Amino acid sequence: MNFLNKKFTTGSGGAFRHHPYHLVDPSPWPMLTSFSALWLTTGLVLFFHQYSGAGTIVSGALLCLLYTVSLWWRDVMRESRMMCHTTKVKRGLHLGMLLFIVTEAMFFVGMLWAFMHAALMPTVQIGMAWPPVGIVPVKADTWHARPILNTWLLLASYFTANNAKHAMSLGDRRRCAFFLVLTIALGVVFSYYQYLEYTDAAFTFSDSIFGSTFYLTTGFHGFHVMIGFLYLTVCLFTLKDAGPSSSTALDLAVLYWHFVDVVWVFLLILIYAWGGAMPKTELFSLSDAPLLEAVLQTARLDAFEHNSELFESTMGNVL
Repeated sequence: MNFLNKKFTTGSGGAFRHHPYHLVDPSPWPMLTSFSALWLTTGLVLFFHQYSGAGTIVSGALLCLLYTVSLWWRDVMRESRMMCHTTKVKRGLHLGMLLFIVTEAMFFVGMLWAFMHAALMPTVQIGMAWPPVGIVPVKADTWHARPILNTWLLLASYFTANNAKHAMSLGDRRRCAFFLVLTIALGVVFSYYQYLEYTDAAFTFSDSIFGSTFYLTTGFHGFHVMIGFLYLTVCLFTLKDAGPSSSTALDLAVLYWHFVDVVWVFLLILIYAWGGAMPKTELFSLSDAPLLEAVLQTARLDAFEHNSELFESTMGNVL
């Protein structure tokens, strides 16, 4: 429990440092945070498989994760107040955030790849059409559609976040706080609109690969939006300790928010505009008869393979 109220040292026994690096004191928070995250993911797997008591496990893991992360960030902010974050350390923090953004970008690349792979090569099981047969996608063909409104919200938040950063570079904390509040409000409204979009959607997560890839990709982006405006909220409450030369947290938060904006552009184009476009409602022409016959034959073979009783009853009718 000494870590809860520990006193920081310079990492070199209080002696004069001959290097620009900050040698951190031993801390239990990285290890405890890792165990909490593992505990949370294990609880989520149990919860998804509807095990009894899984909700309690998830709640306890989430509380433990929030507690350890909060104490970890508290220690980092204390190090900043003690002038331990030199120019070299700030460069390292910026590089760490950039590497984190790159890993998150690859995460979204993988999910968009799965969506495009299913859209470009639709299988017989989904009617060889995209969107699959029976799926009514979320509309994004008018300026007042929710995906388009969310685009306007994130576009506006891009400029408000930049204005907040510019105001801090000028030392104007009051103006910075005003634009931070605007950015946070825009992020909250975005999350609310996405909630309305999900509740009004005509398909669910289990409705073919379209539903799973749609909700997984857009849902994780929405989760990143919530992390972004919570990060900006922390910057807002710690604004009194920031200044033109000591605003690393705000700089990284704005950088992360811009990443969220850029990801949304790809989601809007690939998932909503292109991947969600309704196919033309037209019947097969006579020239398409061989293709239709091949599709039906493949569907029958697939049914025979997975249902032996269907094969026996069909053969009995033929004989």
